[in-house]
Amino acid sequence: MKRFNNILCVVDPKESAETAIIQSVKIAIDHQAELTFVSVLQSSRPWGLGLHSPEENNKCLEEFVVNTHSEIKSQVSEIAPSFKPNIEVSSGIGFIQIIKRVIKNKHDLVVKCAEDIDWMDRMLGSEDMHLLRKCPCPVLMLKPEQKNEFRNILATVDVNDNSVSVDDARVQEQLNERVLEYSAAFCMSELMELRVGSAWEAYAEDLFRYGAFSRLPEEEVNQYIEQVHSECSNKLNKLVKEMDSMLGKAAMQYLQPKIHLVKGKPSKEIPLMAEIYGTDLIVMGTVGRIGVPGLIIGNTAESILEQVQCSILAIKPEGFKTPVA
Repeated sequence: MKRFNNILCVVDPKESAETAIIQSVKIAIDHQAELTFVSVLQSSRPWGLGLHSPEENNKCLEEFVVNTHSEIKSQVSEIAPSFKPNIEVSSGIGFIQIIKRVIKNKHDLVVKCAEDIDWMDRMLGSEDMHLLRKCPCPVLMLKPEQKNEFRNILATVDVNDNSVSVDDARVQEQLNERVLEYSAAFCMSELMELRVGSAWEAYAEDLFRYGAFSRLPEEEVNQYIEQVHSECSNKLNKLVKEMDSMLGKAAMQYLQPKIHLVKGKPSKEIPLMAEIYGTDLIVMGTVGRIGVPGLIIGNTAESILEQVQCSILAIKPEGFKTPVA
């Protein structure tokens, strides 16, 4: 079963770090993993240049490092008195510094509280979205209020046969498997409810039903729709059944995942599914292609991320290349 070995928890000295610390310490204990806390001073703002001398800037940075280190150590001590934290504090562009640490130290999970982003952040790309797009390892983006244990997990997979090549199809299959593995990794440590959800669509259904030049008899369209639904249902059931070999029958008997297949656009149906079942953690793949730096989250995944009100565990496929050097 997939386990975490080296976790990086991102804390912002200007915001409460309690949620991120609570969840990262718990995951580290459950997985017997190493845990490092990192805080980054955003020192690259162009309008801040020239206001202070280099000596004053260095002094401010030193004070920031000392104060932040002490603050994180104190908060961790309150939450987990026996836990001895490894703390790193630096300056620079936040998501770049985080990703560089992931690469250098081979972290296999990043934990961070979601930002309260405004309109300008959405237009330019928030730190969170940059991290989700470009971080090579899974990112657990926490809802700030998520201090309790996760109870309801929704693993989202794509079983629509819409790949343009055999390679793309295999990448999607592997990503689906990784989503289920990581979902199980969270569920096995506590008594959690696991749901495996997917949304399906029949390509060109409206065109076949209502098109001026390509309209087909209703019976033929219905047969086509039923065939697509049957194929997606079979793929989803097969994928969940294959979890037996990934996790073992004992683990599957413990998890007993519930399967949900709904018709519609994933960008609409997945957030609705999460709301209906009281989901507090969605596990989802965030890319369908690999090997091209910067080609990360598609429109569907970004739309889901912006709509849901729960925490997100975003998974990349094997072979993903980050554009951060």
